[in-house]
Amino acid sequence: MDIVESMQAKRGHALRYDIYRRAGNPYQTDSVIKYLKENGLIEGSKTSGYRKTKKGEAWHEILRKHRDLVGVLTRELSGDRRRHW
Repeated sequence: MDIVESMQAKRGHALRYDIYRRAGNPYQTDSVIKYLKENGLIEGSKTSGYRKTKKGEAWHEILRKHRDLVGVLTRELSGDRRRHW
């Protein structure tokens, strides 16, 4: 969400390439974009670019304020730990 926000501030939208640089490979890029779009956090397309939605703004604000708690949750819900449940 940070990259979408910073690119949106610079040029009005984030390009797929901006997300790719952070994600690291095409598969991860597509997975991130798919997740964010399916959950209503961003809108747009490869050609028009991506922007945060109101829901995305709220979610990003929560992440910023509670980054330490989110880190704990993501570690606990990671693939390895879930398999042991």
